[in-house]
Amino acid sequence: MTKLKTILNEKNKKMKKADYIILGIIVTLYSIVSLINLGSLKNPQTFLKFKYNEEVVFEFQQESDIGRMMFYTGRGISEYYLYTSIDGKEFNYIQNVYGEKTYSWSDINVYQRAKYIKLKATNNRYEMGEIAFYNTKNKQIIPQKITTTNKENTKNKKNLCDEKDSVPKKVNYLNSTYFDEIYFARSAYEYTKGEKVYEWTHPPLGKLIQAIPIKLSGKMTTFNYRLMGNLAGITMIIVMYLFGKLLFEKRKYAVFSSLLMSLDTFHFAHTRMGTVDSFLVLFIMLSYYYMAKFLSDSKNHKNLFLSGLFFGLSITVKWTGFYAGLGLAIIFFTYIIKKKLIQIKLLEKCTVFFVVIPLLIYIGSYLLFPKLESLTTNSIPNIIKQTQKMYEYHSGLKEQHLFSSKWYSWPISYRPVWYYSCDIDENHRGTITGVGNIVIWWMGILAFAYLLFRLIRKKDKHTYFLIIAMLSMWLPYIFIGRVMFLYHYFPVLPFLMLGIVTLFHDFVEKTKFNYVIPIYLILVLAFFVIYFPVISGNKVSNDYIKHLKLFESWYF
Repeated sequence: MTKLKTILNEKNKKMKKADYIILGIIVTLYSIVSLINLGSLKNPQTFLKFKYNEEVVFEFQQESDIGRMMFYTGRGISEYYLYTSIDGKEFNYIQNVYGEKTYSWSDINVYQRAKYIKLKATNNRYEMGEIAFYNTKNKQIIPQKITTTNKENTKNKKNLCDEKDSVPKKVNYLNSTYFDEIYFARSAYEYTKGEKVYEWTHPPLGKLIQAIPIKLSGKMTTFNYRLMGNLAGITMIIVMYLFGKLLFEKRKYAVFSSLLMSLDTFHFAHTRMGTVDSFLVLFIMLSYYYMAKFLSDSKNHKNLFLSGLFFGLSITVKWTGFYAGLGLAIIFFTYIIKKKLIQIKLLEKCTVFFVVIPLLIYIGSYLLFPKLESLTTNSIPNIIKQTQKMYEYHSGLKEQHLFSSKWYSWPISYRPVWYYSCDIDENHRGTITGVGNIVIWWMGILAFAYLLFRLIRKKDKHTYFLIIAMLSMWLPYIFIGRVMFLYHYFPVLPFLMLGIVTLFHDFVEKTKFNYVIPIYLILVLAFFVIYFPVISGNKVSNDYIKHLKLFESWYF
């Protein structure tokens, strides 16, 4: 125990062997938990593209009672007319069936006696990757023949029933898209094919990163399009450790910083989803980390370059990275004015690092893949037009959403974002909600108040740095009129956590009451474990869920 205390209390900004071992353990444990049930490695890969009024008829070996069918939708929602027949000549209309989400399975009840089933497309370009039929005893029945009225699809008709091992027992998040994955995952796949990209309201970089496992493996699966976001979430833990070492110069505070990120329920839920916010937050963290390194060693301009580089990457994921840039600018100019470091060469370098390079990254991300849904962005004028359209879209977004929330409600996680829900049986379901770990978030409010007090009393650059970082990425939302969600608060969280570490650091260093941090972390861990079923999609009872609601606005 004494040796452990010595190791944890070692004072050093640089990473040593003990740091790599401790960080390796934290990252390994988190990675195991986050990668388990991240998604399926098997999803249909071959598709049949329907045309308007195209009919596909499935003939079975014998007449039987057909209970249900499952089918996998490709790009876009789809709708079909469903018919059944005994003799293959007279078909009876049964119902309309819908594939309501991109790259998702649908499970449709049929309950008809038939030897033939016919689907008729109600529009063009519907994509179906696989279809499976089951009798009323839930045993799969295989069509012995498939015919289509579209001659162009004669060779491809086998695509509808050629990947039987990809058919899941039940539709859930493991095998289907959920929440905004229907936009981002689809677009990532389209980038790998060099096709028109559906999601154009954000810059390309996040989707390009998301597309890497899809491109390398050649497979569009839930696991592949969620992997990079999850890896970004893991990397955030590493950056938090580095931040802790840099700001507090003691190993135990670096460990504390990384554990806060590891055990935040919102971080866990949101980074395991196939969207792009994970990359945004990671790049913002890195841009501030290297700015903090510059503040500790103003002669090393390499850190300024890296800060500008990651700022450029952040705005090329989402425009909200500009809010981070505002904070970086305030911190930088305040520092050089106070230290009387204003030099023409330094300002020239910063212009290159924070303006020219980010602009080149932003433009370059479009020129790599010049096809988008609304405009071709293969020239500077067209990129400008695309940027204007993006602005018009976001500024004109007035629709309300059940899980939207106001900026001032975010610190207490008043209205989480309910990403996914699926009934498993009468008493159980799987659900994923982006809810904050309130042991962290609510302590963050106290920590922010303490930082303000500390700034007035000490006026140190450490406190100023954290306050400016938080306010620059939170207060701009006061002036935003469009619908907003709790995940817009995500970039603030790392700095809120560092504020908590600052609070505990000052308390422990003054009182020498070292046990307060382990006690607090036990409470943080307890919340994470208790709420784990509703942030992971695992099976959980409805009764259990009822006891988790701290507010009426908490949905699970």
